[in-house]
Amino acid sequence: MATGKTITGAYLDSLNFPNTIIPSSSSISDVQKSLLNSGALNIIRHTDPWGRSCSAYAGFKNPHEDQLKDIAGKVSEQQAQLPHNWDNADWNLRAEVPGSVLGDGQTSRKLTDTEIKDINYVNGALKDITYLSNRQSGMCIDELAAGASPWSTLGNTGLYGSDVGIPTSPSSPGGIVVPGLANYLSIARSVNSLSTALANVPNVSSGPCAFIEDIMGALMKAGSILAEIWDKIKGIVGVLAMALAIVGLAKLLIDIIKNDLKYLGQFLELLKMAALAGLLEGLMSDPCMAYLINSAIATTQTISNLKSIPI
Repeated sequence: MATGKTITGAYLDSLNFPNTIIPSSSSISDVQKSLLNSGALNIIRHTDPWGRSCSAYAGFKNPHEDQLKDIAGKVSEQQAQLPHNWDNADWNLRAEVPGSVLGDGQTSRKLTDTEIKDINYVNGALKDITYLSNRQSGMCIDELAAGASPWSTLGNTGLYGSDVGIPTSPSSPGGIVVPGLANYLSIARSVNSLSTALANVPNVSSGPCAFIEDIMGALMKAGSILAEIWDKIKGIVGVLAMALAIVGLAKLLIDIIKNDLKYLGQFLELLKMAALAGLLEGLMSDPCMAYLINSAIATTQTISNLKSIPI
């Protein structure tokens, strides 16, 4: 006899689920229930201070958001006064910029290639620190299409030289890719925990959470630089004067980003090594795998470290 739910106007489908089935359920903690029910993990659209939209978690925030809004507002206000073709690569087509737009005491003239590069470098660095801090804080969780880059100044070595090169690793020869919030937090916690058992994990920060700070400098270290940038530009008139005042600080922001990515790459490799170490230890209980490891692929030191069983 056919079983299943009756569908008005149609015969029972041969694969219709019987009403007698009791589905399995998952057990989650009260904290998990609260987070899910509160909407904290709902995905919303977030527009950053530079006008870029990205998916984000409703219950999270970028601690630098207010500073970045102030800075972006000032930068946009100044740049809006620039004439069309102010940065044209062809000198003959490059527009003359009024002196009042360049800064106090300036006369109307065309900007030099170096001045244009400095202005764009500063803008790009500010956008790049915004992206990374949003990524680290759950305010940008979209994954990029293959070949797309989220960076403005970082990685633009053709224009700014090797100092803005994206750090690489054996697993990411094309450049470290910034993970989403869940993976970022998992990596940070795992490495910080692993470091308590290993004495030779490289780090530059100090304290009980040093390794988390090393890969999340955009959150933990950029605030003071952004505050200094705002302090310098809030009273400045002129797009060139503003760029020249903070280009050095913009380079410090790029350094923070590069260090975050460098340590992120190193720590990902470390976690892969830790996973491989656990796998090798487990494989030694399999006579076939133990023979392969002992007789073919492991060095004498590795075999000694594994304390392998005789085959």
